[in-house]
Amino acid sequence: MKQIKLRTVFYGALGAVICTCASTALAQTETAVPVAKNQPPTITAIQPVNPVASKPGGPVIQSVSAHVPDMGPLIKVNKIAPEFHFIAPNGNAVLLHRELVTTSANHVSLNPSEAINIPADAQKQGAVLSGGWNCNTNPYYVTLRAYIMDADGNRSNEVQYTIHCNGG
Repeated sequence: MKQIKLRTVFYGALGAVICTCASTALAQTETAVPVAKNQPPTITAIQPVNPVASKPGGPVIQSVSAHVPDMGPLIKVNKIAPEFHFIAPNGNAVLLHRELVTTSANHVSLNPSEAINIPADAQKQGAVLSGGWNCNTNPYYVTLRAYIMDADGNRSNEVQYTIHCNGG
């Protein structure tokens, strides 16, 4: 073991005191430190069974799915994108509305409405509207209810889904 001399200066009410002490340096090596990784976000949903719109010809949400967007190798964002599979027989769905049901988070920032900019022909065949949710770093869940409105004021069936962030 190697002896190292340390010189320490203490300043106090009586002036400076110099202490020269001997210390034994221990052989130390630098090792990798484990880094906690956030769990990827997930979604659970109550899938519609025989869904119908508020009026004939209105939009219908057929199912809910999700994907984790690929942000590239340099951007590390904890996001998930709910996907609403719907059909609008008149091709005029214009708005997805979301409302908060419950959450374990202290604060949730929610944009309740999202414009639907999908061509009429695609809506008539069946389309997918993809949203986005940024989970940040804290564990929590948020349960939302969503429906689609068309230009005639018709409302789709409601779907309820829960986003689980960081194990919440």
